[in-house]
Amino acid sequence: MIPVVAAAAAPAVAASSRALLTCILVLIGLLLAGAAGWFTNGWRHGAEIAELQRAHTEFRATLSEQALANVQADAAAIRAAATEFATIQSTLAPRMSALTKELRNAKPLPPDCRPDPVRVRNLDAAIDAANQSIPR
Repeated sequence: MIPVVAAAAAPAVAASSRALLTCILVLIGLLLAGAAGWFTNGWRHGAEIAELQRAHTEFRATLSEQALANVQADAAAIRAAATEFATIQSTLAPRMSALTKELRNAKPLPPDCRPDPVRVRNLDAAIDAANQSIPR
């Protein structure tokens, strides 16, 4: 009786092992397909990241070039203002020293403390010179 059960069980075991083998092969195939998809997706995202990094680098380079142009323009404006200041100072300094000398050498104030016409003219000239030196 045992040989009959073994003979009847043999086709059932062969069928179940084939089904198990088929399931394992399908599972391995699915795992390989998933791994291939994962790898391909990673490769695609890597390319996207590289493109974003390139775009970011170009954007930063553009900003750097704009900042450099602004700094150069500001430096030129500062240089022009310094030249203008030196010109004004070189023309104003002799006039101011002459006015200072005249004020020192002027007659002392009279007892009623009213400036004489010469002193008023000198003060007016000093005020005019100071007003002309103010850039507009």
